[in-house]
Amino acid sequence: MKWLGRLSSDSSYKGDGSGTGVVAPEPQPSLALGTLFRQLRRDRKYHILELGPAVGDNINYLSRFSCRVRVEDLHCTLGSFDYLSQAGKVDYEAVFQYLLPYEKSTRFDIILAWDLLNYLEFAEVQFLMRHLSRFCHQGTVLFAMISTVKNIPDKPGHYRIIDDSNVLYESQSTVLRPCPRYHDVDLKQLMPTFRVYNSYLLRNGMKEYLLVGS
Repeated sequence: MKWLGRLSSDSSYKGDGSGTGVVAPEPQPSLALGTLFRQLRRDRKYHILELGPAVGDNINYLSRFSCRVRVEDLHCTLGSFDYLSQAGKVDYEAVFQYLLPYEKSTRFDIILAWDLLNYLEFAEVQFLMRHLSRFCHQGTVLFAMISTVKNIPDKPGHYRIIDDSNVLYESQSTVLRPCPRYHDVDLKQLMPTFRVYNSYLLRNGMKEYLLVGS
């Protein structure tokens, strides 16, 4: 499925990107979402996987399109799931099969990861994407925000879609933690069934990605 059109080359916004402290709730541009939303068609149905929390404004925005949205709030679910209590090596594949049980015929057109990947260890991202790839098709679009700064709040933020090209970021913590700062080469290892279609570096140090299933 190749409904996503050709995008322009990598765009960037320059800034200090310090990313420390609390981010005040204020609108910020989302170039990747703007690109994605402009290419959604009103005459077809989309199956969307929301890996972040259920945000009413986002559901209302997406309702303008003919779509079905499945909300998981994966960071919260992982935090309350005691999969580290067992002795020995963690079976991440079994963890995600248990937490994200889908019918074999399920296929998602769009996956909204927001800033979730910044809060997962390398192995967690790897096995999450391996699991989700079973429910994607050629052309499935993954939207992810990868932080390039040294420290980030210790919980994922909430993002509210304001319009086609802007979101409202709401920090959920004043406590900071180290950021894994995944690079493009890491993404190739973490999600081999996806390729970077476009990326945008924003002033706040966040790099937005549109990745497409191959």
